[in-house]
Amino acid sequence: MIPLPRAAGELARRAGLLTCLLTGMALAEGPTSRSADVSDDEKVKHSSQAIKRMREVMGEVFATLKTARDEHDVVKAACVNENLTQIKALVRICEQADLSMQEAIATRNSARAEDEYTKLTIAPRRVEELRGKAEECMGQLAFQTVGLTVEVEEPKDLPQKDVTHPPDAPPVLVRPPPASPTL
Repeated sequence: MIPLPRAAGELARRAGLLTCLLTGMALAEGPTSRSADVSDDEKVKHSSQAIKRMREVMGEVFATLKTARDEHDVVKAACVNENLTQIKALVRICEQADLSMQEAIATRNSARAEDEYTKLTIAPRRVEELRGKAEECMGQLAFQTVGLTVEVEEPKDLPQKDVTHPPDAPPVLVRPPPASPTL
């Protein structure tokens, strides 16, 4: 069990990361079509379709994770799990954004509805990208080192003398002259 202050810090870090991610994507993509041009009914319909598709993708990535675990490939499983974690967070954000958007539409708060709709148009693209990354994880070479043995063959033409342990220096038989005449 994670201690409460650490869990709260982790939750805040992830929320900040996702906020930066969504904001960065919104700025990078720019407005492709203004959400003000989309009717409220179309926004609700689009958001439910987007969430449905994101859940399908999440199921596909869960299956990919299961495959990686069945193969006992820790590296692939960790890679897929990292992408799955981000997908789950985006799905939660979109589910909350959908509810907030519907509430904003009901209360005629068009600015808030547009903000929530923007999240619902950006996140599905990101989820598709993460699905692709998860599939790439399965294609990567990953090596398991448990039970690995290494055989070393020594060439037959190596010198027999052990150079790692040189012999001791011979004793000094003649004393050198003094370095100073005052001694």
